[in-house]
Amino acid sequence: MEQRTVLLTAAACLLLIVITGTGIWLFMRKRFVSYTEAVCRSIDGILAGRGVELFDVDEDTLLSKVQMKLKRLEEITAALAADSERSKQEVQGILSDLSHQLKTPVSNVMMYCDTAMNPALSEAERARCMEILKGQVEKLDFLVQAMIRMARLEQNMIVLHPDRVRSSELLRRAEGDIRAEAEAKDITVEVECGKDSFLYCDEKWTAEALLNILDNSVKYSPAGSRITICSERLESYTKIQITDEGMGILPEHAADVCKRFFREERAAKVEGLGIGLYLTREILEKESSYLKIHSVREQGTTVSVYLPNAAETEG
Repeated sequence: MEQRTVLLTAAACLLLIVITGTGIWLFMRKRFVSYTEAVCRSIDGILAGRGVELFDVDEDTLLSKVQMKLKRLEEITAALAADSERSKQEVQGILSDLSHQLKTPVSNVMMYCDTAMNPALSEAERARCMEILKGQVEKLDFLVQAMIRMARLEQNMIVLHPDRVRSSELLRRAEGDIRAEAEAKDITVEVECGKDSFLYCDEKWTAEALLNILDNSVKYSPAGSRITICSERLESYTKIQITDEGMGILPEHAADVCKRFFREERAAKVEGLGIGLYLTREILEKESSYLKIHSVREQGTTVSVYLPNAAETEG
């Protein structure tokens, strides 16, 4: 009798363990299925663009922790997608601008090539066609070289090497680079160098940045006018100021003139590509410099370039 009682007790305990284990398994399975479905809903929400299903973030549960990780993943994915879209739009913009800039010279080259091949053309007319062709090819070469410089600057393929540069030498170089074009329009270029000082910049690329500004000054200024280049040493920077008496910039376009390929409609009659100031800004930004533009319509434009000062003495 006693042995039978022991067996029944053991059987009852075993049955209780089985029932309890089964209950725990069913409970855990339900929790796991619920947790899995919640995670799947969140992932589906991300994939469908609906965002993550929010839970109580104050709860210290595995589900809330996973939910927060998914939320962070969604934010990172959205940021990467936005960057990708911006890059795509930028590339499309570059291709559109380049196509627009190439269209006219390429069409002219094709047209004058056909004209020059006409056997009935006189030698004088053929020579004129060849001269025009040369000009269009030079324009294409300038555009391609400018695009190459622009792309290399944007992709950080060009490394600037700042060094101590005399402000007087930089101004003389800038004036010399533009002298021939200015003389062709009877434009006087005056250089007013204040106290000679040392700048900390890349001489070659800074000279090109100044040349782009001066080129605009000559192109958009009337014959017989004046361009002034002067420098002033400040506490941390030296200001190089280029002032012309040209057509000026409309106030509503003051923030646009440094954009790639931007040109005002009134400047359409003047040959240009609209990338000079853009390249200038890119160069200056790479050597911790900057520029400011002040302009009055039909009175002129002043572009001020701020270049970092270098120590006056070595060591």
